[in-house]
Amino acid sequence: MKTYPLALPPFFSLKIILFIFLAVACKKNTAITPITASPTNGIVPLPKQLEFTGEKITLDQTFTFIPNTTSPFASAAAEALFGNVLNTFIISSTLPSSGKSFQLISDNTISDEAYQLSVTPTGIVIKSGNEAGAFWAVQSLRQYLWNCTGGQKQNSLVVNGIKITDQPKYSWRGFHLDVSRHFFTKAYILKIIDWLAYYKYNKFHLHLSDDQGWRVESKNFPLLNTIGSWRIFDHNDSICMIKAQSDPTFTIDPRFIRKQDGVTMYGGFYTQQDIAEINAYAQAHFIETIPEIDMPGHLSAAINAYPQLSCTGATGWGTDFSYPLCPCNTSVYDFANQIWDEVSALFPSSYVHIGADEVDKKTWQLSSECSDFMSTNNISNTTNLQNYFVGKIENHLESKSKSVIAWDDVTDGKISSNLKIMYWRDWVPNAPVIAAANGNQIIFTRWDLFYFSSTFSVANLQKLLEFDVTQIYPASVTNKIIGFQGCMWSEYIPSEAVFEAQVFPRLQALSEVNWSSVTDYNSFTTRMVPQRSYLLAQHVNLKN
Repeated sequence: MKTYPLALPPFFSLKIILFIFLAVACKKNTAITPITASPTNGIVPLPKQLEFTGEKITLDQTFTFIPNTTSPFASAAAEALFGNVLNTFIISSTLPSSGKSFQLISDNTISDEAYQLSVTPTGIVIKSGNEAGAFWAVQSLRQYLWNCTGGQKQNSLVVNGIKITDQPKYSWRGFHLDVSRHFFTKAYILKIIDWLAYYKYNKFHLHLSDDQGWRVESKNFPLLNTIGSWRIFDHNDSICMIKAQSDPTFTIDPRFIRKQDGVTMYGGFYTQQDIAEINAYAQAHFIETIPEIDMPGHLSAAINAYPQLSCTGATGWGTDFSYPLCPCNTSVYDFANQIWDEVSALFPSSYVHIGADEVDKKTWQLSSECSDFMSTNNISNTTNLQNYFVGKIENHLESKSKSVIAWDDVTDGKISSNLKIMYWRDWVPNAPVIAAANGNQIIFTRWDLFYFSSTFSVANLQKLLEFDVTQIYPASVTNKIIGFQGCMWSEYIPSEAVFEAQVFPRLQALSEVNWSSVTDYNSFTTRMVPQRSYLLAQHVNLKN
């Protein structure tokens, strides 16, 4: 299983990221209502093997924490955990001759991301084959101890003995956030990363551009920010404003509103420094942040700043979708390559997402320039023209050592087998079959269950948790699926409170689909009791 290097930006030192990690993890909750531990381990996602031993351990001021310098992030997470659980404990670089202790131990017989966790009368031991596995083990221990304490620090804590052997089911455990329709602060993005790590997600897909806004700083194309990052209120904003009359959580966040020449504008963008800090924080939580710049469609924000990018020389709207980039103009490829060079350099992940969905091709059909271009390049129709564009962008990014992802719309035409396909169109059930037959790896994020921005229902939550792709597709397809991803589209998510009401508890349910070898709704709802208490202690807006 592939892991990625923890390559921090040179200006973002290990010492700084550990300080931020500990500051967030050790923040004391002063308004926690004590809870009675529910009769469960309280761990989400459910570990592969878990056994209560019948033994007990007492954690008190004699408990010794042994730091591990070879696993600094996992060690820092564990130290923060005990700082939240115990009022006093010992930190020592040497194992005590007697008494209870905590240790992180490397074991090269254990696969990447897997771990073993034991809580015995003599101490707590985590064994793992790499640091990611140790970090996931600490998350399981955090949840287990929360179930014992309700988040309150103790002088002495008696804990039931437990043995866990655990590993993920899938290598891709993803969450997608659209920050184009509605924006979220860098601080809130870090909070989302905390939640993703807590539930063992390892991919964070940031949708950084769309018709409604360009959300990453560009030094090469500054108009993308001065023009493309801002808009007047649109139809989606109007719907949110109507909802806000009965539910104030739908009030549009005033931090992203400004007056410009007497006109009210909504927007914002992450600076390149912001992106560096987000990436460094995510890496410290063993999460890859994956950028998406959607093209050739869904790009009105960029075309509004640089209108020569479209075939009409302006933004506009076709039957269903906006005017796309003009793939028949060589300067468009120069723009696409330069912007991807700039954006991809900001993200250490080996993955980038180029979108390529919902393209209205009428402007191409009406363009004499495109007619000549297609004839010159032996392109028979506009579907093949779209995939010609996709192939050119893919080739450029692969030359920069990036692995390219696109939405499954591209399976309507000819594509390379290297392209990773993100399947979302539930009304096109044959798309995964086409992708698998072509040799493409598949990330499953089907609209009906995996779009967290849709209306919540208990029935759909249970369907999500118990989703079994092997009951739908043969092994020739399922063997190509590398994991599942939840998507949060933000048309009607104008605030943090609405985000939280929508994402939980689906975020926890999907974590089990991606990680756990078996899923059971009754077990899940029992283990969610302390999980809800944990989130409520953080003042998370839980509605479901």
